[in-house]
Amino acid sequence: MLAFCFLLSFAGTAPAQDNYPSRSITLIVPYAAGGSIDLVARILAEGLTARLGQTVVVENKPGGNGVIGIGAVVKAKPDGYTLQMGAVGANVTPAAVQKDYPFDPLRDYVPVAMVAEWSAILVVKKDLPVNTLAEFVAYARARPGALNFGTTGYGSFAHLVSEVFMQQTGIQMQHVQYKGGAPATNDLLAGTIDAHMMSSAVGAGQAENPRLKMLAVASSRRLPSIPKVPTMLEGGVQGVDQTAWLCVFGPPGVPDAIGERIAREVVVIAQEPAFQAKFRNTGFEPLGLDAQASAHMYREEVTRWTAFIKERGLSEKDR
Repeated sequence: MLAFCFLLSFAGTAPAQDNYPSRSITLIVPYAAGGSIDLVARILAEGLTARLGQTVVVENKPGGNGVIGIGAVVKAKPDGYTLQMGAVGANVTPAAVQKDYPFDPLRDYVPVAMVAEWSAILVVKKDLPVNTLAEFVAYARARPGALNFGTTGYGSFAHLVSEVFMQQTGIQMQHVQYKGGAPATNDLLAGTIDAHMMSSAVGAGQAENPRLKMLAVASSRRLPSIPKVPTMLEGGVQGVDQTAWLCVFGPPGVPDAIGERIAREVVVIAQEPAFQAKFRNTGFEPLGLDAQASAHMYREEVTRWTAFIKERGLSEKDR
C-alpha cells in the first residue's frame, strides 16, 4: 500500500512539471514600481511571457526594505508559479548587515537564473572643484571626513561600492542614506550632498545633465549608455571593479526541472538582440546564466560580500 501511494504521488507531480507552465506566473518585485529591479523584471516578464506561452505578471510588494516581498516568495508553494526578482542589495547584504534579518540567503530562497547586471557611477555635484577621478581623490584626501556621499540605504550595493572605493583610495567620507536613487539624485542636483554612487540605470537618464559631473564607473569596462565616462581603473583607482546582478529567485524546493526550464529561457532572452537593446537602454547589461552557473555565482557572491561587510565593520552584529 505504501509503495502504491508513493508511485501515485510521483505520478501526480511529474506531469505537473512536464506541463509547466499551465497558468500565469507571478514575478514579485520587493520594491516599488520604477526602480532598477522593477525595470528589469518587466523586461524579463515580457520575454518570458512570449517564450513560455503563459502570462508572467510583475507584482510589486514593497515594504520592510524588501522583507515583505521576499517573504511572500519564501512562503509560496514551490511549484514555479511564484518567483522573485532579486538583487545583491535585497537578497544578500541585509542578512550580513542587519542583526534581526529574518532570512538566510543560502537557505530560505534559491537562485534560479541570473538575468542582468549593472554598475555604479561616481557622480559629484556641479560646484565641487574637481573634473576627474584623480582630482576628486586628491580633494577628498586633503579633507578627511569633510565630504559626504549618498546611497540608496545602509548595506545597499551603492553603499558597498562606496566602501570599496574608500578602502582602495584611503579617503574618508560621511554616509548619507536615502530610501531610493531618486531622492539621492535630487539632493545631489540641489548640492545637499557632495557625491553619490549612482546606479547605471539612473545614470543612463542623466548622462547629459550639465548639473552633474560623472567621474568614473565602477566596472571593468565603460558602459554603453554613458561611453564617455571612464572606468575607475582608467581614472587611476585599482580594485573597484564591481557589478551588481539581478536574479530570479524561487522558494526552497522548486523542482530542478522547473528551475532549469526558466533558466534556459532567461539565457535565450538575454541573447536576443531586441531584449539586449532594452536592457542596455535602461542601463543594464544582459547576463543570462544557466541554472548551474547562477547557483555557483550566487554562492560566491554571498561569501564575498559577507566577508567584506565583516572586514569593514559594517554589520550590526559586530557592534
